[in-house]
Amino acid sequence: MKKITIYCNNRKIILWKTTPEFEDLVENLEIDEPFIHKCNDRMTTILNTFFDKKDIKEISFEHTDLNKLVGDFKSYFDKYIEAAGGLVRNKKNEFLVIHRFGIPDLPKGKIEENETPEQAAIREVEEECGILDLKIKEKAESSYHIYTHKNKKILKKTHWFRMFYEGNEIPKPQTEEEITKVEWCDKEKISEYRQQTYESLKLYFRTE
Repeated sequence: MKKITIYCNNRKIILWKTTPEFEDLVENLEIDEPFIHKCNDRMTTILNTFFDKKDIKEISFEHTDLNKLVGDFKSYFDKYIEAAGGLVRNKKNEFLVIHRFGIPDLPKGKIEENETPEQAAIREVEEECGILDLKIKEKAESSYHIYTHKNKKILKKTHWFRMFYEGNEIPKPQTEEEITKVEWCDKEKISEYRQQTYESLKLYFRTE
């Protein structure tokens, strides 16, 4: 089954694409928490409960049409934003990490008007890390997370691209974006930072 995981700090919501056979199985299960519910008019009520009760760590919705499920889910939020970022390695197979607000992070930013996700990803890495001549190798799995700004619930999707950098420039942090440090990390450092970064990014702090 295909799924999309959306993070809300260290909590998560999972959207599942299921088969009719799985739906029949779920009907016969008694699931408390985490719980599964079909995509219908009760989604708003369930999401309201999730956000009101911080002790609920995970909920799931399932539907045979994942696109419909995602569309219904997006409509719950006050705003939907798409961003793009880079998973960058160099000739030494080191991994590029930024530090923002004291937390290991990855270079990324909002996609501008008339800009493709690929263009935005390269621009953001260049701006936030001060390096040029990046090459996209392949698209990685997108991430989703939820945050609140000015009492508005915002859903953000980030397109990720694996990139290669073969230059020799020393990375420089974009301080106006609250980035305090940019560094190339070996396997040991990546493993260390994986424990410190956001839940939605842990998947990308890989040692290979």
